[in-house]
Amino acid sequence: MQKFLTAVTMSAAALLLLAGNALAAPNTQPAEMARFDGDVVVRVQPRGDADLRLLEQLSDDPWTCGPSATGAVDYRISREQLATLTLHGVPFSVLIEDVQALLDADLAERNQPFENRAYFDTYADYTGVSNYVNTLVATYPGFVARISLGNSVEGREIFGMRVTSPVPPIGGVRKPVVVLNSLQHAREWITVTSNLYTTTELLSKYNTDAAAKSILDQYELVIIPITNPDGYVYTWTNNRLWRKNRRVTGTSTRGIDLNRNWSVGWGLSSGSSGSLSSDTYRGPSPFSEPETQVLRNYMLGVPKVVAHIDLHSYSQLILRTWGYQYADPIGLASINRIGSAMRDSVAATTGAAYTFGGSEILYLASGTAPDWVFGTLGAFSVTAELRDTGTNGFVLPTSFIVPTGNDVLSMVKTMIQKLCRADFNKDNVVDDSDFVNFAVAYETLTTNACDLTGDGITDDADFVVFAAAYEQLICP
Repeated sequence: MQKFLTAVTMSAAALLLLAGNALAAPNTQPAEMARFDGDVVVRVQPRGDADLRLLEQLSDDPWTCGPSATGAVDYRISREQLATLTLHGVPFSVLIEDVQALLDADLAERNQPFENRAYFDTYADYTGVSNYVNTLVATYPGFVARISLGNSVEGREIFGMRVTSPVPPIGGVRKPVVVLNSLQHAREWITVTSNLYTTTELLSKYNTDAAAKSILDQYELVIIPITNPDGYVYTWTNNRLWRKNRRVTGTSTRGIDLNRNWSVGWGLSSGSSGSLSSDTYRGPSPFSEPETQVLRNYMLGVPKVVAHIDLHSYSQLILRTWGYQYADPIGLASINRIGSAMRDSVAATTGAAYTFGGSEILYLASGTAPDWVFGTLGAFSVTAELRDTGTNGFVLPTSFIVPTGNDVLSMVKTMIQKLCRADFNKDNVVDDSDFVNFAVAYETLTTNACDLTGDGITDDADFVVFAAAYEQLICP
């Protein structure tokens, strides 16, 4: 136990300087790197389908995948095409004046000398992220274990971490699991650093932050920093703005949108596309891709997943289920309570303004990970669209890394603290109806329907936890 306590007393600053050695060498821009000279990003207020069809003709790169609650869509187009929008009377504003200048600045910033540079001072490539995971494993023995979920289309490892304290689980098998995955979309680099930053902060503050200690003592976090490794590597070597995976889909097309490839809501053209060239191409069937298969299989193999966040960018949104339809999920009151608290905690801790809601505040998206997690596992699950709101889009300067990481840290801590797992019918109180639910599950023992300890069954250990909550009509 002493080495565990010694490990967690290492300061965050010391860890980050140590992890600087895990950074990739400065990335030099290869000759074949895609360029976007003369391109801009516009925010358009389409007046109807005709305007949307015009945008689709002008651009193959939507930066939003459908109209938001305000009706706005963001697209990358050439500067010359602004005249076409004006000619047709399409209302628009220019968000990014020069996409290539933004990319050039990003590359120059990453290529600055790395001496005495801490890990979260810059972005790291696939190898750098893998090395950092190994650094956390070495720095926090007993708290962090590296896991391998499987391989991508091109054979790259999809790796992650199991993160929890050495305090044993109540059920003696495994603590309830919270899953945080990032980078389903390759160009959303800020999601990787935010996931790793949150993990690092919880570990480094275990002895000084009561919330961090409580979370790691009671739960196991499964961290999957790079869900789409092939796409991520491609953004470093060929096209910084690539979104999908690297599946060969046709003679001249590549890529499937992993976050349209999950089975719940899959196949709806209202929230995905059947076109091979579309950025939201859903694939030929649900879970056609190894990247989504391995995440699904891992979560199905866990005794009890209780919460999940799928990290994306950009727009500063916390999106609840359902994403594929304008319908309220069962337990909406409980979902809204937790989601609203996450939004408010970010505002209070970092000052960033996030909006919480369902598909009505963004757009329909069918075949997404959170809909599958909620619909299949019954766990609380949200999509977090991180910073910013469009000024930099997917190409956030490194100055955003720590602030955005603190956004996610606040979301994660609040989400876990607000979970009401003994409230089985999700009405925000632990009462007689929950007792009936528990009694039915307890009678069979083999089900995890009312598992509060994380061991995958409903047994005497769960009865003790539930009884404490039922006695006070509150959650454990």
